[in-house]
Amino acid sequence: MRTNERAKAGRAAVRRVRLPGVLRWFWVGSAAAFGLTFLVGWVEWRVGLPRGRWDPLLGAMLDLKEYVGTYRLLHAAGFFFWTGGRPVGDSMWSAVAYPPFAAAVMAPLYAAGRPVVMYLMVAAVALGVGVWGVRGALVREGIGGGTALMLPLTLMVMSFPMVRMVWQGNIELVVWVFAAGGCVAFVRGREDVAGALWGLAAAMKLYPVMLLVLLVGRRRYRALGVGVGSFVGATLLSLWWLGPSVGTAWHGSVQNVFGYQGLRAGEWTLRELAANHSAFELVKVGAMVVGAPMGRLTGAYYACGAAVFAVAWFGRLRKMPVTNQLLGVTVFMVLLPTISYFHALVHLYVPLVMLMILAIRAERAGVRVRGLGVTLMLFVPLLGSFTLFTFPRVYLFGGLVQAGLLVGLFACAVRFQFGGDARVEGR
Repeated sequence: MRTNERAKAGRAAVRRVRLPGVLRWFWVGSAAAFGLTFLVGWVEWRVGLPRGRWDPLLGAMLDLKEYVGTYRLLHAAGFFFWTGGRPVGDSMWSAVAYPPFAAAVMAPLYAAGRPVVMYLMVAAVALGVGVWGVRGALVREGIGGGTALMLPLTLMVMSFPMVRMVWQGNIELVVWVFAAGGCVAFVRGREDVAGALWGLAAAMKLYPVMLLVLLVGRRRYRALGVGVGSFVGATLLSLWWLGPSVGTAWHGSVQNVFGYQGLRAGEWTLRELAANHSAFELVKVGAMVVGAPMGRLTGAYYACGAAVFAVAWFGRLRKMPVTNQLLGVTVFMVLLPTISYFHALVHLYVPLVMLMILAIRAERAGVRVRGLGVTLMLFVPLLGSFTLFTFPRVYLFGGLVQAGLLVGLFACAVRFQFGGDARVEGR
């Protein structure tokens, strides 16, 4: 009872504040981008351009339905290596281009024979918990309950990466749950939990392994070991369960995952230019100009990327506040992989919420944090649809635009200080 009373007294002590101006502008900008998405689509339809560059009624649960036939061969070699040429039941076989743990996590969705219903139930719970958690964080900072609920709820609905991820039934949803849960645990000082969750996220799609760098920065080596252990353990158990043998599952997974990656990395199509926000797309543009073979650039690309991150981390980020570290690592995490579609941008939500909380605290203190407004507004086009930036006739492509925006966001994380003894300007 005393603990509850102290908690209530603490909440009452927080002075109510209006939503800061920069967050109101961010909110309005997000709504404008959402509306423009449909306006642009309508105009293109009226002038006779092909329909479907962004249409929420197209591609429903496409990523989920793609593997219905494949999961009928679970625990058999045919799950990884298809030797036939005919449908499996009423569905074609398609290679599961995810690491073993992701393939195992997806299996329960198909087991009951209603993968779409199962997926939507998981999505509803995950998004509901996320919205309610953000509401609670904003209320604790002095924002009224109604505003604190409507802000994350409407942003979730207007956010293209989130809407499209759920509409297509992409497994990135579960990766996001693990990664975001780990970020929340990390911010609250529960590094072992963060390491475990980040390890599971990395076991599903590999690239979240970068988040473990944050544990190295705090010298939490036990938590790092927990993360590595959860990654290895989840992978080995999944290989054993997927069967028919660990060796078969391993070779099949490696072939399918890296075969898909290699195929997409060498593509030069409108799909890649519009939807892939990887920095590698910028490299491919340069390769096209000088006539270099794109397929041979990945090794040098990753080496240069590692060098850039090392300079940024050891030169600045590791000494900066946790908001900077989480923002910088997360942005680089979704920017570096050669294949990184709009679903991956959902990982930006946790650092976005942290920046929102910083803006509220600055408003209450009567100060202005340098670079905060610019950084927040960069999220508006990043969380919008690539339709707004894809006009092939004028050589404008959404993936390239968003890659450039992510580079700018990473630069903001390295340059400006968000938290601690942040640079402020009096009003």
